[in-house]
Amino acid sequence: MDKTRLIIVAVVIIATVTAILYWANRPIHGKGLYHIGIAQLMTNPGIDAIRDGFLDEMSKLGYIDGENIRFTLQNAHGDNSVAQSIARGFVNGKCDMIFAITTPTAQVSAREARRTNIPVVFGAVTDPVAAGLVDSLEKPGGNITGTSDRWPMSAQFDLLLQLRPDVRTIGIIYNPGEANSADNMKEIEEIVAGKGLQLLTVSVSNTNEVLAAAQSLVGRIDAFYVSADNTVITAMDAVVRVSEQNRIPLLPGVSSNVEQGGFGTLGPSYFDVGVESARIADRIIKGENAGEIPVATATEFEYFFNLRSAEATGVVIPDSLLNKAAQIYR
Repeated sequence: MDKTRLIIVAVVIIATVTAILYWANRPIHGKGLYHIGIAQLMTNPGIDAIRDGFLDEMSKLGYIDGENIRFTLQNAHGDNSVAQSIARGFVNGKCDMIFAITTPTAQVSAREARRTNIPVVFGAVTDPVAAGLVDSLEKPGGNITGTSDRWPMSAQFDLLLQLRPDVRTIGIIYNPGEANSADNMKEIEEIVAGKGLQLLTVSVSNTNEVLAAAQSLVGRIDAFYVSADNTVITAMDAVVRVSEQNRIPLLPGVSSNVEQGGFGTLGPSYFDVGVESARIADRIIKGENAGEIPVATATEFEYFFNLRSAEATGVVIPDSLLNKAAQIYR
């Protein structure tokens, strides 16, 4: 074989290998741009941070909306029936993937996509096993995986007691219709009992009931705790108002809610939860099976403080903690 033919063969081989690698890893299908439907239950700081983290990391990974991928964002505005319609629309529209933020949205998305090959990536599901989404954290199974936002609840209550050792009774408002909230309550009950504290709970079914529920606890509790209950978080301003007007310390379970109020907490960054979800989505786009990718869980936690709310409720945060904080709101 002469030198010219060798060069031609080498060029052809290189071109072929390059084409194979490109088509194997490209984020588009023959039918058009790879389409990810993003479903969020409602608007609140935590959910928005997850969405923003997801989109930001997808961009860093090379996925540009309208160029080599398509994102469709849908918001149910707190209505579970709308969330189900959104999920059904994504499935009927043959999205290539669904990114479902929070437990209720993940549950309806998983149900709608169960008999399809559409992978579901969830973000901020506190206990995916208890929610019936995965077989285990290590091997989710089916066509679903994602990120858990389980935070260190015991350490959060330790923080409260460190700053306000006089606290004896904790007040919690929650929606028992949310699987994630009901699961959280079981753990909270054990933690509170283990620390010798009392617990008073008020149940609500929608955001309009949160203010009255918070007011009903005034004079009966020493501190509020708001868990990852989407109904209550959406009405977080109402709880903050009752907390500050009555000088009752408020401990948010979700770090992204500290900006609204509450003296502070210890938890993961919800932007980072979205980032980790995007990395999982990238692995699926490149060929991995969703059900074989372990659920990602937060392992590092940071302090978040709100000095305005702390002062309004009589909580003094020492410099030793403020110096460790990832974020301080004033």
